[in-house]
Formats: sequence, structure tokens, C-alpha cells
Amino acid sequence: MKNVIKISALMLSMCVYGTSLGDVVSKIIFKGLQRVDESSIKDCLKVHPGQEFTQKDLDETLKALFKKDFFSYVGFVRDGNTLIIKCDEKKMINKVGFEGNDAASSDVLKTVINGRIGEGRLFSNHVIKDILSDFRLMYKTLGYHSAQITPKIIKHGGNTVDVVFEFKEGLKTTVKKVVFIGNKYFNDDQLKDTMSVKEERLWRFWDFDSHVFREDRVENDIEAITKLYRNNGFPFVVVKINAPETSFDKKSHFCTIFVEEGARYKMGDISFDSKVKKVATKDFKKYLIVEKGQFYNAGLIEAVREILAAQIAAKEHPFTDVAMKVSFDKEKRTVSVEYTVVERPKAFVERIDIVGNTRTLDRVIRREFAIHEGDAYNIQKIKNAIERLKDTDYFEDVQLTEAIGSAPDKRILTVSVKEKDATAQFRFGLNVSDSDGFGGFVGFREDNLMGTGKTLSANVEWMQRYYGGNIDIFDPKFMDQNFGAGMRLGASSYNRKHVDNSVLKSIYGGPYIYYAINKNLSHEIDFSVAHTSKKWWNRANHKTYNKVPDTVNKTILMKDEFGTYTSGELTSTLTFSQSTNIRDPREGYEVSMSNSYSGLMGNVKFWKHEFTGNYHRPITDRVTFVTTARIGFMHEIKGTRSGHRYSLGSDGKLRGFDWCGVGPRDKENNTVGGIKYWSVSFMAKTPLSSKEVGINGVAFLDLGSAWGSKKYKKEDLQDSRAMRASVGVAIEWVKCPLGMPIAFIVGFPIKKKSFDRKQVLTLDGVM
Repeated sequence: MKNVIKISALMLSMCVYGTSLGDVVSKIIFKGLQRVDESSIKDCLKVHPGQEFTQKDLDETLKALFKKDFFSYVGFVRDGNTLIIKCDEKKMINKVGFEGNDAASSDVLKTVINGRIGEGRLFSNHVIKDILSDFRLMYKTLGYHSAQITPKIIKHGGNTVDVVFEFKEGLKTTVKKVVFIGNKYFNDDQLKDTMSVKEERLWRFWDFDSHVFREDRVENDIEAITKLYRNNGFPFVVVKINAPETSFDKKSHFCTIFVEEGARYKMGDISFDSKVKKVATKDFKKYLIVEKGQFYNAGLIEAVREILAAQIAAKEHPFTDVAMKVSFDKEKRTVSVEYTVVERPKAFVERIDIVGNTRTLDRVIRREFAIHEGDAYNIQKIKNAIERLKDTDYFEDVQLTEAIGSAPDKRILTVSVKEKDATAQFRFGLNVSDSDGFGGFVGFREDNLMGTGKTLSANVEWMQRYYGGNIDIFDPKFMDQNFGAGMRLGASSYNRKHVDNSVLKSIYGGPYIYYAINKNLSHEIDFSVAHTSKKWWNRANHKTYNKVPDTVNKTILMKDEFGTYTSGELTSTLTFSQSTNIRDPREGYEVSMSNSYSGLMGNVKFWKHEFTGNYHRPITDRVTFVTTARIGFMHEIKGTRSGHRYSLGSDGKLRGFDWCGVGPRDKENNTVGGIKYWSVSFMAKTPLSSKEVGINGVAFLDLGSAWGSKKYKKEDLQDSRAMRASVGVAIEWVKCPLGMPIAFIVGFPIKKKSFDRKQVLTLDGVM
């Protein structure tokens, strides 16, 4: 604009000749006006007919006319006593269009334009250039670094134009190679596991977006690598990336990342003090889990501060916080930390505003807050609410801002959310199981049904000897209360001809509720009604019967297995889960107790009680020790079948044995099932690939037994409570592209009974 004014001023000095102090014109004429009304710009004139004017008056008139932003050119011409002002009006935009844009919708592109150009607005070259720059930046964030965007100006009568942006998007630019220089403590594979951007590989066809080059993702990866080092003793690590090199065909990038690790530091003195009289530090020292002598961990130090602040606030001290001072001794290579409880100014919540949610209902967001209008401003409760909102996985981002309210001690909280484009997931793939054969599955899950926060899932699975499906709807905050409720419905059909000459079909369904008693303890109550039909399959004529014909030489144990029966089972499960080491989430345990009663309806009655425990402990950085123990017993009352009782085998409880391979059997070696069981598994797991591929190696020792019957006589059974044992190895593919995790298991029974069924090779799910 300044350049235009200078040029016009120069032309003014050339065209308006004879202008001197006290000059006068009798008439002023505008030429070139088409859309602009003369009356709307007369206020710009500093020169008036019959009045004296100077060069300064002309300069100010010129500036005022350009300030109106109506004109691309303004010039002055003197014709005798007449001053002619020549104006070239800016072109007006008739419409804005887009061609060739597939990666970004027209609505998204209009959002980028943000009203800077459009129908009825004046055309401006510099605005077009700014928009082009924004388009190119947006396409880079989408991975299209070679995209070409050209504005096409189509002129029409009446000094109007159409602006059409032509897009030649090309292909997404991928990452061909990532090279690290300077890393010693972590190898290349460990650093690559930390990154969200992956190298281009043929086997990543199912996740193409992972190896698309995006500058923002690379920047996030640099932060992730830096965080990894700082959490492992390197406070002064510097991670930088060179300008990515583009391949000759401009289809891929080569990334070189430089790492300056620096010295490794250990923790020095850790102190904890309070400047608040009501807060005694001795009551909270158990949360001070940072220890002198361990390697510096920036994440752990901050986590301890958060834990201390949260625990102190939870003890009715809302107007407190925990300050942290970190000091580095570069000679001793130690880090000292001082935690101090300090007072916060007293404040109260005046209002909570929710913005950015177009699909998710306000109440779904508000119900995560344990703090309401009028309550004390408890920063920890607010932070916990924000974390819970992030954990819902409905949003790409959740931000909290605060402002002073109607009084200095009142706060207005604004929760800004950015919703995910979609919260629905489709799953499909292949499935393989040694007991049921080969097949596939299709699944659907929506985690925020119509913005209500409810979860809807449906799955269909079919295999050689099994097919079934189920649908489940769950509300994690039923009626906005602090518990969840849901409903399950499903049906299945098992072809067990190869096991006990049977075909088993079942329809089931029922409600359930789930609630957290505290951070570690949860409870689920489940009621399920199942209607089951078990038919006998005659190998001779390949027909099925509702019951075993009397002419068939079958024991009474098998004959009463067949027919139609209904059960109504109520189950209560109490689960306690805890990570015992915040520094390593692999270390922790979980115990659960389940009690079931069937007999509220139908013709099957029994009691069941089961206890399960899992314990994880890291042995090294790469090896984790896992122990799983189970014990169960049941009391049969009426109408129970083998499917209600306990058997062990290739279900993961006793590998190396066939499905239902361990447990009471009749004289014809058909599975009957026991009323008691126990099993213990000892496993050592280690990764065999990068985290992205998700292949683990497992070595295991399984022990267990299933036995006992109150319904049948001992002389009619093959039964033993003796311990069985097996050893073996397994390869787990946690991120199998077939759609679900699978495990290739090789197990060898080392202690068994003659009537047990063994199986060396098994394909099953991941333990």
C-alpha cells in the first residue's frame, strides 16, 4: 500500500502542475466510479471548490481515498480550474471455487479462507497470496508436500471476477529413512519405537498414515525422544532434526536426528516441607516415592508433585498447592528436589462454560467434574476432571482456561474441546483357533453414541466349528450417576462333534452394572439369561437328535447332557487393581473375586466361586515376569451340564493340553467337567520386535488340575485331583494385522494322567 501511495504521489506531482500555496480550483470531478457512490468518499477530500489548498491537502486526500480500500489506483489531473480525480476500482469477487481438492473438503478450505475473500468482497492480490500460503501449510500438515495450488482469475462484465483455486495434490510424502546420530544409551530401534512417524515399509500397508511425513508429528516425536531421555537420567539432552532431505522424485523424505545425550544424573537430596500450618508433611511422606541414588526421572518428579498436591487437596485443603524446586549439581551429577506445600489464594467457582462441542452433549462433559458452581476452586479436582475428559477418547484436545469472575475471589472456567472427526471403529479380519478352526470376524464400536457418551458395540464371528454374534450397549454414567449400566444380547452355535458328538446352540442376554468404589477397587454385577439347546450327533447317519436314543450304547452320564435348558445367572465380581511402581507400569497386580448363582429362573441351579490373581514384575528393561493364579469351585443343585463345570486345556489355563483336556471324563472318554479347579502360570515375556509390530516371546510353566463330582459316582468317572504340569514357549503377535492378537503356542505336558488329552501346538489368543 505504501508503495502505491508513493507512486501515486509521484504521479500527482507530475500531473498537478502549478499547485502552489493558496491555489484554488472551482470544480472537482471523479472519473472511473462504477460501484462506489461519490457521496461515500467525499469525506476523504481535503480540497474543496473555491477554497485554497496546498500539496499537503492533496497528499492527505490521496491517503484517505486509499484507506477506504475501494481502489487499486488513484490519480489527480488538473484541467484549468477543474481538478479531476481518476479512480480505478478494485474488482469485486462474484464467487470462489475449488477444483481438484480431494484431501481437503471445500468446507475445510472455506474455513482456512475465513471470510478474507468471497462473494461481494473486493479482490486483493496480497490477500490471495496469504491464502495460498495458508493452503500450502495446511496441505503439508496433511502430508502433501508436493501439492501445487494455483489461483485462476476469471473476469466478467461489471468489473467482477471469479476466483478458482486449482489443486494438484499429488501423493502423500512418506518417510523413507530415519537416521540417528549421537545416541549411545538408547539404540535406533528403541528411539524409533518412541516415534509416531514410521519409516515406509511394505508391511505397513494397513496403517499407511503412520509413515506419512508431517512436520508437526516429527516435532512431537522430538519432544517424545527428549522426554524419554529426561526420564532416564539425562536432564540436559538436546535432540534436533536437520531439514529433511527430499528424494529425487519428491515422494519421500530422509530424516536425520542428532542426539546430544550429555551426562547422566542421579537423584540427590529430596526434601518435603510445608508452609501451611494445617498440613503436616508426615501424613503425606508415603507418597514421596522419589529415592536418593536412583537415576533422574523428570516425569516421576513431576508425577510426585501432582500426587502430593492431589492427596493434600483431597484432605479438605482445597486452597493449597505443592511448589517444586529442582537444583542440578554438575560436578557431582546429582539432582536435588525441594517440595513445599504453599497456600493458594482463596477462590470459588462462579461458572463453568463448555465450548467447542458440536456433537457431544454439555451434560456428558459436565458430569466428569466433581466440582460445581459455588464450590471452592480446587485445582486438583479440576485437573482430574480434565484428565477424565481426555480419557473418554471423544476429543482430540481438551483445554482449560480461567478468568476472574464478578469478584476477585471468583473464577470463570472455560473448557474448550476439539472433538474427534469420528469415535466409531470398524474391525474386521481373520481368526484362527485350534479348537474352532479357521474363520473371520466383523466388529463395530461407537464410543460416543449420538453425543450421549454411551458405547455401542456389535460383533459377528464365524469359524469352521463356531459362529456367533453379540451386541452390547453401555452407559458409563447411567442417568448421570457415578456408575455404569449396560445390556448384552447374543447368540452362538458350537459344533462339538469332534469332542463329544454334540451341537450346542445358545441365545443369551441380560443387564449389568459397573461402578468404581475407589481408584483401585471396582465392582460389576451381571445378570444373564441363557436358553441352550444341546443335540446329540449320530456318527452313523450324520443326524442330530434332541436326546440320545435308548438304542445307542451311551452311559447315563452323557444321556442327561442333551436337551433344552434355561439358566438365569447372577454374577458379582469385585476387582482390585494397582500398579505398585509408578516408575514402571509393568510392575503391578490385580486380584478379583467372582460369585455366581444360577437359579433365579430356568431349570439350572448352581453356585460358583472363583478367585483370580495376576502379578507383573520387570526383571530387566526387556523381560517381564508374570504370574497368574486361579481357583474355583461350584455347588451343583439341579440340571447342570458339562458346560457349566470346570475343565482345563488350551484356553490358556493349562497349555500343552487339548481343549477340555484336563478334568473328569466318563468311561467313553467324553468330557464331564469337575466342580473344583486350580491353575498357576509362570511366564517370562520379552519383546522380539519393535513395539509397533508387537511380537513378544514367552516362556511358561503351567500347573493345575480340575476334578470332583457330586452328581456322578466315582466308579463311573475317570477322575484325579493330581497336579498336571506343562512347559513351553509361545510367540505372541499383539498387533497382528488379521485384526486381533494371536499366539502360537508350543506346550509339552510333563505330568499328566492317561485319560488327559494333550496338544503340543495351539493357536489361540494372547494371555
